[in-house]
Amino acid sequence: MNELQQHISTATILHVQQVWEGFEIVFGFETRNKYKILDKNLKPVAFAAEQSTGILGSIFRQFLGHWRTFQVVLYNENREKEYLLDFPFRWFFKTLFLTDIRGHKVGHLQQKFAIFRKKFDVYDQHGQLIAKINSSFFKFWTFEFFDGHRSLGKIQKKWSGVLGELFTDKDNFVISYNDPDLNQDVKVLMLATCLMVDIIYFENNQGSKKPVLDFGT
Repeated sequence: MNELQQHISTATILHVQQVWEGFEIVFGFETRNKYKILDKNLKPVAFAAEQSTGILGSIFRQFLGHWRTFQVVLYNENREKEYLLDFPFRWFFKTLFLTDIRGHKVGHLQQKFAIFRKKFDVYDQHGQLIAKINSSFFKFWTFEFFDGHRSLGKIQKKWSGVLGELFTDKDNFVISYNDPDLNQDVKVLMLATCLMVDIIYFENNQGSKKPVLDFGT
C-alpha cells in the first residue's frame, strides 16, 4: 500500500478544493478542472487534474461542458499518477469509470434519471451495486451514500456566504466517511464521486456560484 492509499484507507474526513487559474478568475474562461485533496488537518495528500487535450479539447470544454469525453488523473502528494477517472461522452446520465494507474478496475458511477433530485448508483470492480445516492432538491449541497438504510458517508459543498460564493476562486467540499469498515476502493470511489459532483453540478457556474439544476441528464 502506497502513501496515498494509506491516507485514504485511514481517513475519516477529506477536504476537496477546486483550483482556479487566472483566465477563469478574470475572464470566466473555462480551463481544465484541477483540485487539491487535503486531510482533516488540511495537509495536502493528493491532487487531481483533467488531462490536457490541446486546442480541440479546450473548444469542447467551452461548448460541451461535462457532456464531452475527458479524463481526470488523481496524483499522490509527490505528483505521481495513482488513479484515472474516465468520463465518456454522454448527452444523458453521465458515467464515470475509475481504474488505478495500472488499469485495474476500481468501480464506476452511474447518474440516474431523477426530477428535482440527484441520483447516482455506485458499483464495485465486479459491477455489483454497493451504494446509492438519492438526495432531494432541498439538500442540494449534500450527497449522501446509502447501503440500504445505512449511511456510508456523505459529500457536502461548503457554503461560504454570498460574498464568498461570488468572489472566491474555488469550490470546497468535505467528504465524511461514516462507516469505519469501508475499504480503500469504496473510499476512492467516494472521492471520485466528489469530483464528478463538482464537474456535473457546478462546473458551468463558477462565475455566479449557483448550482446547476440537472434533472438527471
